[in-house]
Parts: sequence; structure tokens; C-alpha cells
Amino acid sequence: MNLKLVVRPIIGCLTHSHFWEGPCRAGYAEDMTPEAESSAADKAFAAAVEELKKATPEINMLEAVDARYDEKFVVPKEVYAKIEERMEEVDFFLCMNWRIPKLERYRKPVVIMQNGNEGIDFAAYCRSIGVEAYVAMDIRDLNEIAHALWVRKVVANTRALILTHGSMPTFGLQSVIRDPELIRQRYGMEIVKMPYQDIFKYMDQITDEEAMPIAEKIYGNALDTKIRKDWFVNDIKYYLAAKRMMDVYDCNAFSTACHELCTSEIPQNRKFTPCTCHSLLKDEGIPSGCEEDLNALLAMTIMQAAANRPAFMGNPNMETDELLRIHHAVPALKMNGYGKGPLKYKLWAFTGQGFGGKLQVDFTENEDKYITLGRFNPMADTICVKRGEVMKSEYDMVYCSPYYYIKMDDAREFMHNLAGFGHHQVLIFGDYIKMLKQISKVMHFKVLEG
Repeated sequence: MNLKLVVRPIIGCLTHSHFWEGPCRAGYAEDMTPEAESSAADKAFAAAVEELKKATPEINMLEAVDARYDEKFVVPKEVYAKIEERMEEVDFFLCMNWRIPKLERYRKPVVIMQNGNEGIDFAAYCRSIGVEAYVAMDIRDLNEIAHALWVRKVVANTRALILTHGSMPTFGLQSVIRDPELIRQRYGMEIVKMPYQDIFKYMDQITDEEAMPIAEKIYGNALDTKIRKDWFVNDIKYYLAAKRMMDVYDCNAFSTACHELCTSEIPQNRKFTPCTCHSLLKDEGIPSGCEEDLNALLAMTIMQAAANRPAFMGNPNMETDELLRIHHAVPALKMNGYGKGPLKYKLWAFTGQGFGGKLQVDFTENEDKYITLGRFNPMADTICVKRGEVMKSEYDMVYCSPYYYIKMDDAREFMHNLAGFGHHQVLIFGDYIKMLKQISKVMHFKVLEG
């Protein structure tokens, strides 16, 4: 989430060697001398540089290159030498004003910010020869395109630690993406699978002195607590062990077996569940999903970056034709956005014995009217998305809770659509259907709007 797009702005301008008029050039002589055109080019360059200040902070804008050329339509070699500086870092070229002849030689993605025939023509040419190209009519377009490309870069720089039982598919998730190579080849996101038992040597290294301050802060800020603090500290130790293990394997996303972990009785003996770990990691910008669910984790990685906020994930059930229920024990607290205040919460126990912390959060505190649901199919090439409105939240003393009741136009049809995708749904606050469709165009996945 701290990544930046590295962008090289190139401001093109056609200036002529002398005055003449013809079928592609007409005007007034005093405006068409080399001196007048050079002065106009200076002003256009300055205006373009000023406009770049409005670009999204997701961009690290390199120094703009003044790319002037004359009627031979050949860019001087010294200009290309400037363009080539830090070439290996550049995510895309930003072309402004006039096209840049032969820029396509570098095979770099190009965004042409020009409201007219120049941009459209150059983009169509680039695409026809296999060079990725987009047209921005203005700074708004640029920021939207850049955000989609930034999300793509975030996903491509994601390396997920998956603690696995080894069976594929897992017992609780038959619809899982069974071949992680599909995700790597399509999106660049890497999957590192390790035995779920391996985390416990890291957990044993976490002391009470390290974990207790975090546990006490979460415990103390809760509106209500129904869990023993001396057991809740074990949830924090698991969370810290997950972070330590991710550091060892250079990972920045996480998931773990759930059914298989449970049946091992290790959580019973150690008095913890992974739920709090998932909630806390997501609040730090780290995608963290239940049950080795790569479909949900891929969707979560994209959706958290798209919305700049953490996600919830859970099991859907149709209540009525217009009401869906979704439940799990992994809400995050910054679901209105990173940088915004946390949601209020209660801290309860997952188990009847009283161990396994779970945050109980009211999703009607959503600052937006709508929420967005998403999940990838087992082939990792299509995401099913749906917009809804949270009507109420309910809580259960034990097991997966909270429950969120979501109003939508056709919950029955949505559930039928999920037969091609699987059950866990990723939920983010806000209506991000349009943005996900924009992102799909640069990441090349399909979108089924449920």
C-alpha cells in the first residue's frame, strides 16, 4: 500500500523551422515564426508542469521532459537520452500536448493526456502494435487511470503467506483456486505455501511482555468485553507470530487453514483462534483471509487497494429475495478508510469456553450508503461483484459473528451466480463497482455484476 507509480512525463510540442502555410498549417505569420512558436512552447510546457501538481499522490512524478521537434518529426537524440533516464523504474510514460514520435520503441505503457485527435490516434496506433496505451482527456482521467494501474502494481507486488494443511481443495472450501500459478501468471501475485504448524515456533518466541500491551489496548478500548485477557493475549501472540513469519518469508499478505487447524486441536490447547489476527492485519493494510481462500484473498487484495480501506469477508445466506446475510468473525476497524478513525467495537469470545477474540462491529456506521461484495471464480479470471446496503447488524455470543443483513435488488439471483464462484464474500464500504470495472480493463479480468 506504500508503493508509488513511477511516471515519466513527456511534454511534446511541434515547432517549425520557418514560416509557411499549407493544408496542415495555417494562421497568422507573426504567430508562426520560430521565435513565436518557441515562446508558445515555453508557455505550454510551464502550464503542463503546473497541471501535473494535481496528479494523485499515488504517482512519483519524475522530472518532465521537454520534447520539442520540428517538421522532420524526429525527436532529437538528447531528448531521448533524458527520457531514458531511470527507465527501469518507470511504470508508464505520460505524454502531454503532442505525440512523441517513436516513443513506442520502448514498449512501455503510455498514457496520453490530450483532449483531441492526437491522443486517440496515438493510443489506437500503440494498441495496434501491442503497446499498452490509454487516453486521458484531463487530470481527472489521468488520476483514474493511474489509480487502476497503481492497484495492478500493488497486486503484482503482493506475496501471500498461506499456511496450509496441504490438501487441495481444502475440506471447507471446494471452490478454491487450486493452482496458485494462475494468480502469479495473470496478476504477478505470488503465493508462498507453508505447513500451518510452522507458525507455532514463531508464536513460542513471542513473550507476554511483547503481546500484553497490544492486548490491553484492544481490551481497554472495547465498549464491552466477554473474554479473559490472559487468553486474549494468545490471539495477539498468533498475530505477532504471523507478522514475524511474513517478515522471514518476505510476504505482505496472509491466510491460514481453518478447518484443519481446528481439528488439530492446537487452538484448543493454546486457547486462541486466528480471527483477531485477520482483523488487525487488514487494519494495517495487509490482506488477510480465512481458510486458505485464494479467491477471496485475490479479491481482497484488489478491493482493499481500490478503496484504500480494509475488507470484511464472510459466508452469504439468502434471507429473502431482497435480503442477504453475511457472517464471519473478522471485521476490521478502519473500514471507513485508512487514515480515518476506527469503528466502535465489542470484544467477545469465539468459543463457549471463552477463548478466541472476535471484534463485534456495527456496519451501519458505514459513512457510505452502499457496500460492495466481490469474489473470484476458481479459474481466477472473473470476479463476481454486487452492490448492497447494510440494513442492520446482529451478534452471536459464540462462533462466527457479527451478522450483517444487506439489502440488494435480487439476492436470489446473486446466490445463483455464486454457484460459479464459491461462497466467501469480500465486503468493503462504498460503491466500487465502476472502479473495479476500470481496474479489470488494465488487469484483464472479467466482471460479472451479480
